Amino acid sequence: MAWTTELRIIWRAAEISINRFASRFPVDKGTLSRYLNGKRVPPGQWFLDALFTVMAGRGREVSQEVRDHLIHLQLDALRSAHPGEYRVRRASDELELAVLRRDAAERYARNLEEELADRIRQVEELKDQNGRMRAAWDADRASLQGEKDHLDREVDNLARHLSQARERAIEAENRCQTLERLLDQLESPSLTAPDDILKGIDLTDPIAVTGLMDAMLKAAMWEQVVVLAEHVASEAFVRDTADVVSLLESMLKAGTRKQAVTLASRAAIDTPVFYSADVIRLLEAMLNAGAQEHAASYAMRAATNTPVRGVPDAIRLLEAIARTSAQEPAVLFAERAAVETKINFTSNHSTADLIRLLEAMRKAGAEEQALLLAQQIATHAPTRDASTAARLLDAMWKMGAEEQALVLAQQIATHAPTRDASTAARLLDAMWKMGAEEQALVLAQQIATHTPTHDATATAGLLTTMLDAGMEQHAITLAGRTALTGSVRDVAAAVRLVATMLDAGMVEHAITLAGRIIDTRSVGDVAATLHLLELLLGARAQRQVVILASLLSVDSPIRHVTDVIRFLDTMLGAGMREQAETLARRVAANASVRKPTDAVRLLDAMFNGGMFDQIRTLSERVARRVPVRDAGAMARLLEVMHKAGADKQATMLATRIAIHAPIRSASSVAHYINAMQMSGADEQALAFARRVAAEAPIHDLVAMASFRDAILAAGIPEKAVTFAERANEFRRS
Repeated sequence: MAWTTELRIIWRAAEISINRFASRFPVDKGTLSRYLNGKRVPPGQWFLDALFTVMAGRGREVSQEVRDHLIHLQLDALRSAHPGEYRVRRASDELELAVLRRDAAERYARNLEEELADRIRQVEELKDQNGRMRAAWDADRASLQGEKDHLDREVDNLARHLSQARERAIEAENRCQTLERLLDQLESPSLTAPDDILKGIDLTDPIAVTGLMDAMLKAAMWEQVVVLAEHVASEAFVRDTADVVSLLESMLKAGTRKQAVTLASRAAIDTPVFYSADVIRLLEAMLNAGAQEHAASYAMRAATNTPVRGVPDAIRLLEAIARTSAQEPAVLFAERAAVETKINFTSNHSTADLIRLLEAMRKAGAEEQALLLAQQIATHAPTRDASTAARLLDAMWKMGAEEQALVLAQQIATHAPTRDASTAARLLDAMWKMGAEEQALVLAQQIATHTPTHDATATAGLLTTMLDAGMEQHAITLAGRTALTGSVRDVAAAVRLVATMLDAGMVEHAITLAGRIIDTRSVGDVAATLHLLELLLGARAQRQVVILASLLSVDSPIRHVTDVIRFLDTMLGAGMREQAETLARRVAANASVRKPTDAVRLLDAMFNGGMFDQIRTLSERVARRVPVRDAGAMARLLEVMHKAGADKQATMLATRIAIHAPIRSASSVAHYINAMQMSGADEQALAFARRVAAEAPIHDLVAMASFRDAILAAGIPEKAVTFAERANEFRRS
């Protein structure tokens, strides 16, 4: 038989006895002897794989052609000698192949996901870099845009490949399920012992074992699962990290934690630590299995040997090692990361990653290593990028790297640009708080003379920072520049800047800046303009006050009553009656009178200011146009008009009330009649009472009595009699 002949040849070449082979691999001597005598054919491929492993250990690697030839002979022999086992073997091989394809598809999908995320991050970094450097790097814009477009195309391609990979993974999973069902049908129903299920199964292939264990769990073959887990724990190959993780996860899922710990002990010694992502996954799997000691051992190997490929990888691996609670490997890896990490500041992401790495080292207890990395960062930090420098300075100071922060502060004070007032304020504040007073003063000198003042809000913040730090002279220099050249387009922000200067005692600079604001004639922001007027009054800047008040009286919006009243009160309080009367005339002629309460407030303000001509003008417009639905508001209007001597206008309003006011309740009727009588409009009050007597509802006896009482209380008994007559007629009908 060709199979037996070739098997004996390969056995002799392996130079191993039956006893030693049986002790190394899961097979008894009797079965092994029958294999070699040709009385039985091994159903699985594990036997040949074991022989190939033995030969490889002796330096006699078997070529792929020989492997394929032997596998083909074994299958032919199995088909002839054991047709049932041959069908099971082919189904198992198909299942194994499907599992391999599924796992390969999933790994490929994971790789694509990581690569896609990396490409997206690169695109975001390029966008950010392009935005920040556009002004300075116009010449490179086309190149950067081309690279971005290229990366966008790569992202699209990767996204498409990822979608295809996921579809392949789903197809592979479906194929696995189909093969599992086929395998269940082919398996013998006469299995009597848990070990029987392992006969012919390749227990040295982690991928196949994972699929088999999952299938057993679905079939509720609990005893066989435990037996399989025992064999896996002692015999499974642990050279592939992803496979070991899958095995551990499957064993935990099956409830075989003890066997999972045994497997973890072997993986801690033999599993490679070349890829940080794989190391992290295996560490997590070990910790989940409760193999704390073995996780610490594996972490030590990773800390010594895993390459440091980048800052994000270093952070993730350091955090994973720290989760094992093993101090020594965390410190060891932190030391390597501090030396081997490539320091670059190409984007906000890279800066944030370095700060995160410093924080991760500190949390892991590697303070000395964090200080070493901080020293490198301080040496290489791009002081031309003030925003990045400020972030690094804050981070170093907060983590206790005072010496390194001072080194960086010195470089910033000497070389950092101060084009942005907000960033400059942040740098200055950070230096002052950390005690780098000398460096802060050097930086303050540059800021005071060179920082642009086009952002009034940021400039106000910068002035406040200087004053809080006791740098009055530099603050005065900056205020002087700002007063002459600072932007006043944002009136509200510019007014707040004036307030900051006045609070600091820089009255001259504040008045100069206020004069420039007034020159723009921008009075659309009423609140800001009014605030400026109040500030100038407090600063006794009489000339600017008069100019601004005159401008407001002619051009200020009059949409909001509260703002108008504040203007009037402020002007009158400052003795600027002419400007107040000019504004009042505009208000009287143009202000909206659709809201009775607003009209009352305006009339009150004018009355308090003694502006009777304006009151009469406004009262006439109110009398003609104001809605008369609100009895309380009408009473207040009639009262103010009568008090201000606008009796003619009060009578006009009373006439409209008598004709159009709604008759809703006795209390509103009483309000209307009383107000008209108090303002001298007795005739209109009588006319309104006549309407009430004729139109008020009488079907409700309680309401009817209330209306009648209201008319009687107003001193119009004859109309009450009319009302009573209507009520009696209603009762009779």
